[in-house]
Amino acid sequence: MRFSVTAAVVGLCASAHAFSDSSPFILFSTVKLSRSIPQDQLQSSSSVLASTKQLLESCPTNHYLVVSQPNLNAAHLSSKAAVPKLADSLSRAASSYSVAEVAGELDVKSIANYIREKCELPRSAVDVIELSPVPSSAAESAKTLKENDDELGLVLEQYKAAAGDSYTVIYAGGPRTEKPQTYTAEFTDSGAGHSELKRQLHGTSGAKRQQKSDKNLPLFEKYQFFTPGIFMGLIALIILLGILYSGISALASLQVSYGAFDKEMGPAAQKKQQ
Repeated sequence: MRFSVTAAVVGLCASAHAFSDSSPFILFSTVKLSRSIPQDQLQSSSSVLASTKQLLESCPTNHYLVVSQPNLNAAHLSSKAAVPKLADSLSRAASSYSVAEVAGELDVKSIANYIREKCELPRSAVDVIELSPVPSSAAESAKTLKENDDELGLVLEQYKAAAGDSYTVIYAGGPRTEKPQTYTAEFTDSGAGHSELKRQLHGTSGAKRQQKSDKNLPLFEKYQFFTPGIFMGLIALIILLGILYSGISALASLQVSYGAFDKEMGPAAQKKQQ
């Protein structure tokens, strides 16, 4: 079960941005581990724990180093330059097992306890070290990783001198002390575009709510029957009807006697005819 450094360290960047709350897992040993385990680069913490126990149930080495690196994710191990001491030790290992994305928190102390109980080893044969948490900022994380890698390199040198060619290293992400960063939209027009987008969204949602509420309104509240144009037309009609009524009333009030249209037959009419 031999893996190259590219497959175990640089290969972790293949899914470095798949999940911001996951962490990588690396196990390497100075002896060959013959057990066949899943090589998926996305696994749950319980699956990785079960695979690790399968690899170590035969107690292949005499010494074990369990390293916990809080806030670690696969992006931090995207190049060998980030952790050169770890990459160098991994390249010299006889066998290794790595997972780029471990979903869920992996309890490294439970692994150490399992090794002690299964292999009946003293506490001095299984060391657990917790490195400084990796900060969220890129500049600080690179610096912290380098310092932690130097510290781990010193410990590995001591293991090589004391244990010779019989030790196993487990390097995993520890508990998170910071929340993973999430994407926040930024607008270059000082928020004007963002405000306009919010107004459009509120306008759209308001129109939808208005449409839903209008469905349950009565007929005369749902539709507008008396518009300003109709109101102006009615006022003009009232005025014209008033004028028409006045004219008809004036004509109807004229009074002429019936004798006004009779022909005059008296002396005065004869004088007019002469």
